[in-house]
Amino acid sequence: MATAVTKIKASHSTSWRTWQLASLLSLACAVGVTATPARADQLEKVKERGKLVVGIKTDYPPFGYLDADGQVKGFEIDIAKSVAKELLGSADAIELVPVVASNRIELLNAGRIDVIFATLGTNPDRAKIIDFTHEYYQMEGMVLLTGKDNPVKTWEEVKGKKLCGIQGNLYNRTLTEKFGAETVLFAGTAEMFKAFQDNRCEAIAFDGPILTMKVAEDDWKDKYKIAVGAFAFNPIAGGVRKGEPAFLEAVNKAITDAEAQGVLVESEKTFKMGHSDYVAKRAEGAKAKAN
Repeated sequence: MATAVTKIKASHSTSWRTWQLASLLSLACAVGVTATPARADQLEKVKERGKLVVGIKTDYPPFGYLDADGQVKGFEIDIAKSVAKELLGSADAIELVPVVASNRIELLNAGRIDVIFATLGTNPDRAKIIDFTHEYYQMEGMVLLTGKDNPVKTWEEVKGKKLCGIQGNLYNRTLTEKFGAETVLFAGTAEMFKAFQDNRCEAIAFDGPILTMKVAEDDWKDKYKIAVGAFAFNPIAGGVRKGEPAFLEAVNKAITDAEAQGVLVESEKTFKMGHSDYVAKRAEGAKAKAN
């Protein structure tokens, strides 16, 4: 009998301790939930604010630049305004924040901007720290701009040469590690072009569309040339902070709708970017989905 009573007491004691532990764990979880406020959904924050804050380039024609009147224009500005219109009902419900390649992701993750539309190339390393929107352009990767008389014809010939470029460019590492070039990097294109003309570097290694436009300018076309073509093509997308699925979905829908409406095709024409099969095919696909 004593043995039976002992077993009952032991069992009761074990059950009591188990109940106490479960209660403490429940309380701890409850306190934790109470102490950590839920983060407001970014889409709702944007709607409540009544304004979409977008990181854009202002020195990067044809994607984002200041015109003669000081107005920001460009291919990605048209995308940003289309997204603002879709989300908030007006293309003017937007704040454009100038960014450069070296600070755009930092500003995004610091909460200074809602979304990046600033020639953001997609790659696995960046995907670890931000979420990409739908890709909307295929950027002709780095090309080489030189003087007319420069004999360089291949990327292998840039070994040991000083090349001007932009901080944060996806292909800078390839230039140094694969081709053995010495990079002289700047925050903006205006500084880069001036440095080249001041003979601080032998050539410019930068994105194809920008250098192709530059070498066509009156002051450049008789002196300079695209000496070496692109060694890669890079998909371009927007960027949002991680953990915002509703906001990302809304931005993606807005991009697809803009494609279906021909906004990107017309923007290419407006900014003299030439015809892109990639943009045209995405527009056709978006139209088919809409129908």
